[in-house]
Amino acid sequence: MAHLTPLRRLSIIAGKKDLSNLHIPTITEDAEDVIGRIRLQKDDSIAPSQWMDKQRNNLLAYEYLCHIGEAKEWIEDCLQEELDPIIHLEESVRDGVILAKLADWFAPGVVRKIFYDTRLQYRHSDNINYFFRALQIVRLPQIFWFELTDIYDKKNIPKVIYCIHALSHLLARRNMAPTIKNLLGQLEFTNEELNATQRILDLSGVTMPNFKNVGFSLRKEMYEEFGLDYQRSPTTTFLTTPELIVEEYEDEDDEEETDSEGCPMPADSEIEELQDLISDDNAQAELLQLDAYWADPKHRAKVSLCQAIVRTWLARKGCRDRQQRHPQPPSFYMSIEPLQAHIRGTLARWQLQDKQKAQQATISWATKVVKIQRFVRTWLTDQAYKRLSTDRNPSPDLVRTFVHLLEDSDLDLECEQVLADLHQKVVGYIRENNELDIHVNALDIQIALLLKNAITIEEVMKRSGAFKKKKEQQRRMSELAYANINPFELNGFDKSSRYRRELYEQLIYLLQTEPKYLARLLSLSNQRAMDHKFIESVVLTLFGFATNEREEYLLINLCKHCIVEEMKYVNSTQDFMKGNFAFLKLVVHTNRGAKERDFFRKLLRPLVYQVVSNDVLDLDTDPMSIYHKTINEEESRLGRPSSREHAVTVPGALSHRDVRETFIEHLQKLRDITQKFLQSIIHSTDDIPYGIRVVAHELRHVLEMAFPDEPEENIAKIIGHFIYYRYLNPAIVAPEQYDVIDAIINPMQRKNLAEISKLLHHISSCKTFDEDDIFLQPLNEFICNEAWCQFSEWFMELTNVEEPESYFGMHAWADQVNTHKPTVYITPNELFQFHSILDYSLEELEPEGGLLTDILSELGPSLYSPDIEFPETMLCLTLSNRCDTIPLDPNEKLRHILTDTKRLTVYVIRIQSGPSLADIFEAPVNDEHESQWEALKHGEFGENNGKANRRFLQLGQTEPPLDLQPIKFRQLKSIVHRLVEHLERCKIINDWSEVIRLIGRDITGKNARRLHRDREIGRTRLTLHYLRQKQQYLLDQRKQYEDYLTSCMASMATKHGRKAKLVLPFSRQYFHLRGLRKHGLVPKFGSYKYTAKQLQDRGILVELADIPKKHYDRISMVLSMDQVDVITIEGGYGGWSLSSVQVDIPYEQLLQTQYEGVQTMTMLDGVAKVNVNLLIYFINKK
Repeated sequence: MAHLTPLRRLSIIAGKKDLSNLHIPTITEDAEDVIGRIRLQKDDSIAPSQWMDKQRNNLLAYEYLCHIGEAKEWIEDCLQEELDPIIHLEESVRDGVILAKLADWFAPGVVRKIFYDTRLQYRHSDNINYFFRALQIVRLPQIFWFELTDIYDKKNIPKVIYCIHALSHLLARRNMAPTIKNLLGQLEFTNEELNATQRILDLSGVTMPNFKNVGFSLRKEMYEEFGLDYQRSPTTTFLTTPELIVEEYEDEDDEEETDSEGCPMPADSEIEELQDLISDDNAQAELLQLDAYWADPKHRAKVSLCQAIVRTWLARKGCRDRQQRHPQPPSFYMSIEPLQAHIRGTLARWQLQDKQKAQQATISWATKVVKIQRFVRTWLTDQAYKRLSTDRNPSPDLVRTFVHLLEDSDLDLECEQVLADLHQKVVGYIRENNELDIHVNALDIQIALLLKNAITIEEVMKRSGAFKKKKEQQRRMSELAYANINPFELNGFDKSSRYRRELYEQLIYLLQTEPKYLARLLSLSNQRAMDHKFIESVVLTLFGFATNEREEYLLINLCKHCIVEEMKYVNSTQDFMKGNFAFLKLVVHTNRGAKERDFFRKLLRPLVYQVVSNDVLDLDTDPMSIYHKTINEEESRLGRPSSREHAVTVPGALSHRDVRETFIEHLQKLRDITQKFLQSIIHSTDDIPYGIRVVAHELRHVLEMAFPDEPEENIAKIIGHFIYYRYLNPAIVAPEQYDVIDAIINPMQRKNLAEISKLLHHISSCKTFDEDDIFLQPLNEFICNEAWCQFSEWFMELTNVEEPESYFGMHAWADQVNTHKPTVYITPNELFQFHSILDYSLEELEPEGGLLTDILSELGPSLYSPDIEFPETMLCLTLSNRCDTIPLDPNEKLRHILTDTKRLTVYVIRIQSGPSLADIFEAPVNDEHESQWEALKHGEFGENNGKANRRFLQLGQTEPPLDLQPIKFRQLKSIVHRLVEHLERCKIINDWSEVIRLIGRDITGKNARRLHRDREIGRTRLTLHYLRQKQQYLLDQRKQYEDYLTSCMASMATKHGRKAKLVLPFSRQYFHLRGLRKHGLVPKFGSYKYTAKQLQDRGILVELADIPKKHYDRISMVLSMDQVDVITIEGGYGGWSLSSVQVDIPYEQLLQTQYEGVQTMTMLDGVAKVNVNLLIYFINKK
């Protein structure tokens, strides 16, 4: 049988099925004292005499529960969260969590940290103290507060509910919270709940607070707190007490009288008690009505007026009484006039002071008006500035409003001049360093040639046995001199091989610093039948596998260009997800080096070890597999075949309880472990390698630009596919390959990791399990809601990263300031095969020609063939820039013209205005405009102005600068008009309105440009410092090379000069040296005399012009050296016009001639032609 509610019970007491026949003479059917309270109505039927006491107890518990419900709903409205049921609310508020949340809601900042725990602890008192602190802030009177023990020890929970009611009234009056509802008569409770509540109230022994009077009490306390008079008027009339209940139908009276026969009348004490309650309620209602009456402002004025009248009447009456008691003589009245004059003077001064106060108030109001006007003007200016910042096509008038912001201060001009001076110094140092570098390279070549010739001599000496076999010597030297040039030889010391080497070094430098070529090549490798794996491998080699900051920065730039290049062939984000792009492989591969493996180890080792170390962990989520494992375990345990069928379906397998429980357990474990992996990953933001993050940033930017209408969720899926599937997933599936763990993983552990990786992959792409994985569909809610939201937010957070130039500190002069040039190690096979690939794809890589075409054309067509065998030794190529002078921008001149055009346009719009720039140019010019232009020139180009140099405008490279001083305003508009049309033809701007838009952007970006200029000054100063260091390094290197070369030459000369060579007596050499000694002309480092025939036989002399060979034995030739590095050759013949011909040849010149590949050279005024290689060999030998 259903329990009777209080309303239902009252209706039965009244003898009706409901309360529809009862009429309460108020607005509703409530009692007069409390809205919602039901009147006590005695039933005329037979009932015990204690009906009113029992019903009153029920009503007391019912009302208390209703008040708890009112407090509960009010707190729920404030916090927007659901609380425990009314019956259990007393227990749930003991820990103070709800009160602390409420305190943090209406007094933010009070609560520092809420203490949570399922078990009640003393630390929960901190939550309650936060609530007390909040009550103190809102100034709730102390009379409504409760004690800590009232709630913590449940000593007086009604006082806590009463405090919440008082707080709700206080906050509602201040419009800080919603009004608490009246739920009396609207809630229903069972008899057991009412009786239990009543027992608790009886056992506690506390007095029930007067909830119905809480508003009145609060208002009274607040008045007393502020010292206000809150006395009641003595003339207040009390409300008449209406009848308790009036029956609506007269014909029912007889029935009720009949029904009431035999029912004993209530005791007089009970009636008196009821009347007392009604009187209290009426008095309370009168007080509330009186409070409402005097709360009206118009009634307060009446009180003030009455009080003034009463005071005046009392003053007059007192004056008359004093006059009657103390009559004064006539002299007293005569002394009144001075007193009156004094009073009139005082009153006049008071009146003057009042006027002054009024004037001061007027002045104060005027000041306030001025402040308001200033505020309005500031607001309007801010709005106009926002329009200038956001409008795509701002009007000239709007730009004109803020054009004064473009004017540079003296500090701006000084900084610009400093930056220009620094740039000029940088350019000068770069040129000087380049010249030094060329000179050092020349010295390096000379040293290499010198060492090469010295090694060749010793090699021949070993082979020839101290030069006894002359024919073998000549054959050896001839082979060295006339060997065929190998087109694949890059380590030779001849000019052609070194030139090819330099071209390859320039080619690789160009491919590194201009990523557009390799980006196009990688894109072509995916579209054509090309060896894309070889291309990817060579690309990584060209960038040194990103082992240093320079190569990593350049490889990141390549990946950014690859993204843009690949996006040309992508029509949707789904196509991008399906693509297997080369740049993804490059960036993932380069970010798996040693330092990146440390990241994998730090992130994944604890997680993977937790999975691998658990030998009993099984994350198999296939019901069929679990079913068969269960059968195997059963047969192994019992030692007999299982009674279960082997051939079952998935539903059949899940119909077994143990299989189903195991399956659910595996799903729960898989979800829990995956959640741990997910949390660790999303908390590793700062540890993710920069290369991965910056490529993700560029990928997001390009996708958002290419697909502006694409939801952010789809963009996050692509980024998640790149970061997780391409980068993190392999390290989870195969952790031993990435040094995450060192242990060997068995098949079960591998399968567990694969299950975790599979779930993470679905989360990263927000992909639910379909019918193919129907047994994993219970995880779909976890994937799409909680996990995907966390993962997607993390993916987007990773893309917030600084630009590579700032991160790596790179700039246009980075390679110019480095003392050591970048190097690349590559095999000859890779180099020449890659050369052939570039030749094959040149039309697609550079269709309009350029540096790449120039370098490849100078290298010539590739002679690579798979049949050619190349040495496996690595080539170390020192890269150099083909345009190694100064990094120049081809569009710099056009940008300079654009800057001048914007400046001249600003001059125009400051004088003339119009709806558009075209209208301004078409508008006529009058004398007023010319006068304004003259005034502007005077202020802009004055001699004492730091901007006076701006009067000169450089429009062409060959033309002299244009002076704006004598230019008229009409001519100025014509010049600007032509400049704008020129920029349109050069496609620098699209239309005339873009000039205004660019000026607006300059205005809004003025501060940003100042910051950029300050950073540029700092960066340029640092560059200048590094350039000075590099210049000193090159100077030191030049000195070392020169000293080494000089010492080598001196050592060679001294070594050979000190040798005591045996000279045959009475030989040509004997008489030659004797004659030199006789005249004191013996060279310091030796002198040797031969006939032309002897030199021809040695292969040194090729021919003598116009002299027959039969006369060669009559021609004497002397080779001598008196100073280091200078060879003197002298020849004599009777048939010559001169007795002898002499020439001094620097040894360096001979080496340079040999380096350039020249086999023969003429000397002795063109008479003799010698073999350069053999001559050098002869000089080195002697």
